[in-house]
Amino acid sequence: MNHEDEFARILLSEDRRKWQDPLKISKAMGVRKGMTVADLACGPGFFTPSIASLVGPGGVVYAVDKSQAMLNHLRAAIAASHGFSEVIKVVRADVTDTSIPSGSVDLALFANVLHDLNDKDAFFKEVRRICRPDATVVDIDWKKAKTRMGPPSEIRLTGREAREILSSCGLRVVKAIDAGPYHYGLTCRIRTP
Repeated sequence: MNHEDEFARILLSEDRRKWQDPLKISKAMGVRKGMTVADLACGPGFFTPSIASLVGPGGVVYAVDKSQAMLNHLRAAIAASHGFSEVIKVVRADVTDTSIPSGSVDLALFANVLHDLNDKDAFFKEVRRICRPDATVVDIDWKKAKTRMGPPSEIRLTGREAREILSSCGLRVVKAIDAGPYHYGLTCRIRTP
């Protein structure tokens, strides 16, 4: 088993679901029937199936990741579900160049991504490109604290640091959501010039 496969199993573990409920969080984000949602850097799809269940047959979920191994896990979950194959569109791409149609997304999620982004300007330019003007943009990331799992605390961002980055990249934080005991969740809107 390679490193990416092992990491995918950890990301999808039942243990994680005990302290981070993807369906509850997806509802708190405001995912609703018929929406078009982009799950950016979706990994093996921890949030993707829950989002797909909420948008339903009339909705679309773009699941974007550059890792083929992660997307293989997501595709296996889609095949096992017998219900999401029409809703979830798997996109192998870098999150700065997704090929999602411009102005088509009602909600863009990036979970556990902001602390790792090398080119924040390119990422947020792409987020603004794919989103409708009234879209919701959601950042979920690790709280800056030492935990037994997750990235090293020194590369994590405080909620305040995340808010500053989001603001400097053209977003306005509207509210915080409960994303579990180890994460913060920030719901944003795109600032109009």
